[in-house]
Amino acid sequence: MKIAIIRQKFVLYGGAEQFADGFIHQLAESGHEVHIFANRWTPSHHENIHHHFVATLHFNAFVRTLSFARSVAQKIREQHFDIIQSHEKTWAQNVYRAGDGCHIKWLSQRSKNLSPLQNLFLYLNPFHQLILKLEKNIFESGQCKKIIAISQMVKNDILENYKCPPENIVVVYNGVDLKRFHPDNKKTYRKLIRKKLGIPESATLILFVGSGFERKGLQFLLQSTAFLQNDNWRLLLMGKGKFEKFMRYAPANKHSQIIAKEPDPEIEKYYAAADIFILPSIYEPFGNANLEALATGLPVITTQYCGAADIINNKNGMVIDDPFNPEQIAEKIRYLFAPSIRETMGENARELAEQFPLERNSREMLEIYESLISK
Repeated sequence: MKIAIIRQKFVLYGGAEQFADGFIHQLAESGHEVHIFANRWTPSHHENIHHHFVATLHFNAFVRTLSFARSVAQKIREQHFDIIQSHEKTWAQNVYRAGDGCHIKWLSQRSKNLSPLQNLFLYLNPFHQLILKLEKNIFESGQCKKIIAISQMVKNDILENYKCPPENIVVVYNGVDLKRFHPDNKKTYRKLIRKKLGIPESATLILFVGSGFERKGLQFLLQSTAFLQNDNWRLLLMGKGKFEKFMRYAPANKHSQIIAKEPDPEIEKYYAAADIFILPSIYEPFGNANLEALATGLPVITTQYCGAADIINNKNGMVIDDPFNPEQIAEKIRYLFAPSIRETMGENARELAEQFPLERNSREMLEIYESLISK
């Protein structure tokens, strides 16, 4: 098959980007011809992977999104492709992977933490109006033949907000590299990373991984530290963003227990050093970091507005009902301070992750491609 993949920035510092890169290389290894249309990308030297530069204006988010959508549509028309899969909202795709979820739902969630005036400006913002228009076209026009929801939550969000035939939406969960993210990493990296970061072996290490701090709920996680009376803990934040802007939400007397670090390509080492993983997102289509933590054997704390809550239960993790409630976040963390509970949940977490190998995702995606081509 000749497959086009559309993504504005194809850089590999995020979990979703690394997952997409792995999927593309699996397609290429299987003999498929893959063409990446992007404005920025991390080069690949695989003979079956081809890169196409999409000229984009970077004046602001509105102009960037609109110019990319127009430019990539023109580029796509220059060739014939069996499958045109977009990870962005454009007019060009016949398969749309809703990796960013449902924008109208994200705006609704975000509005809960804003004043009436801020909400007015949010909804009048030209960028959001453009995204909503593109989103509506994808879900309701019928031009896009298949929509890939990366969780049941995302599918439900689309159906609740748009007139989209349910049969056009297929839930395909992401996969995880079960060898790279493995409980055995703890034996190799736990002491090494803790020594590097100055974290005592006796301390309970809570790990947060993610960029886009507002959406990931970092404000409320930091506020929750006020309710963690047990002093023998550390919170490691790993992501790309303005840490200093958010650190004001943590009590001053807790700052010494919080470590902020830029993304690391060897993120598996940091999962291995942790005891608890938390991603208290306000809105999260799935959250690859959840799967990576589960595969490493960590109990996961997430929220009901995160797609991973589809698969997480009290045996392998915990789900927060209200991500805006710091006390509730702290309550879940405190419950997992008990080593015996963490150990049992961690074993169950790995067992759950083994249901989501990378090969499962690739197989299900190829089945969708083949069904479209056969029609």
